[in-house]
Amino acid sequence: MGMRESVVETIPKQSGGAEVGHRVLFISNGHGEDLLAGVLAEALHEKCPYVESWAFPIVGTGQAYERFPVKVVGVQKEMPSGGWIRQSFAALREDVKAGFLKLTWQQWQALKALRNQVSYVVAVGDIYALYLAYRFVAKPLAFVPTAKSDYIRSHLAIEKHLMKKYCQIVLARDELTATNLRHSQIPAQYVGNLMMDAIFPSGRSLPGIWPGKKVIGILPGSREEAYTNLPLLCITIDEIATKRPDIVFAVALAGNLSLDKTATILGENGWQVVHVESPMGGDEGDGTIPKENNRARWLVKGKTRLLVAQGRFGDVLDSSSLCLGMAGTANEQAAGLGRPVVAFPGSGSQFTAKFLRAQKRLLGDALEAARDPWAAGQAVLEILTDPTKYAVMAACGRERMGEPGGAKRMATELIRLWSIQGNG
Repeated sequence: MGMRESVVETIPKQSGGAEVGHRVLFISNGHGEDLLAGVLAEALHEKCPYVESWAFPIVGTGQAYERFPVKVVGVQKEMPSGGWIRQSFAALREDVKAGFLKLTWQQWQALKALRNQVSYVVAVGDIYALYLAYRFVAKPLAFVPTAKSDYIRSHLAIEKHLMKKYCQIVLARDELTATNLRHSQIPAQYVGNLMMDAIFPSGRSLPGIWPGKKVIGILPGSREEAYTNLPLLCITIDEIATKRPDIVFAVALAGNLSLDKTATILGENGWQVVHVESPMGGDEGDGTIPKENNRARWLVKGKTRLLVAQGRFGDVLDSSSLCLGMAGTANEQAAGLGRPVVAFPGSGSQFTAKFLRAQKRLLGDALEAARDPWAAGQAVLEILTDPTKYAVMAACGRERMGEPGGAKRMATELIRLWSIQGNG
């Protein structure tokens, strides 16, 4: 993918109306961070429609911003690592060969060129986003540190120093982190977690799944590693289906992954794609499985049914009683909605045993960390037959992640901080 350079233009102040000077620059350094920044920008726009939001994504080309009222500016380029240069020296080497150092220099220059065209800056992500904001933009600064929680690991002393020195406000992802930051005289608050506003259910039921059916959501992850996770997840599904063939499984497939490739992998693990409308089976009188379409596949193995739904993540969570996950943010969002999560380490470089241990510290009792796919299946069966354990896990997830609505509350805090006149 080639370089995409946005035209950074100076827009004069409007006459007879609100001042165009209310322009906010969001700096985000990650694909997930782009989405969260977009959620916050949309909430800010709803409260103050005349506030203009610009976004400068540092990693990738900022496709997540397309659904929000945001103008992408600056210089972007997709790198081979997809933003995971810290995972290995090989990933860093490939990015450097692809022009990473040149891109970094160009982004620094573009940020400096934007300095006099924005009034406020919001850094979303880790300390690098914060560094870019204060070093090159130097405007009233809000920081949304999505990358760290004191449930996993505290911010480093240098990070706290920079937050204290440069930030007007730090909007932490949980109360524990905010409280500990305040102990260091950092202007930190917790008003909600943006992740819980980035689920986007459509309100429509999943096709072919009737009310009353017990559904387990399958979250294989949003990156290429999902393909290697699927065979392992099939082992767990088989373990569950042996005793509960009535359960329906729903795979939440990310939009950047291939539906056909996913169906092929499942086929190699004993699942048969249903190409035409056919009876669902069982005694429930559920009718038929709808025929395949370009966003979904229905598969069967014996009496067990599995739906692969692409772009329906929020609807999969809404329909599920419990989630079997090998994902980062998706596992956290499921827990936040009160869905107990069962997970086990994958074979790739991302959802590792180390990563799972950190996620367990973050989510506490909301997450059951199993040693392997077979143990995960037994854990799911145990949770489904133990209402007390289910309730404890659901309550812990809601407590750790917070209720939806954090984006609106963050927008309110920014409006108050910057003395912008909102509309409620």
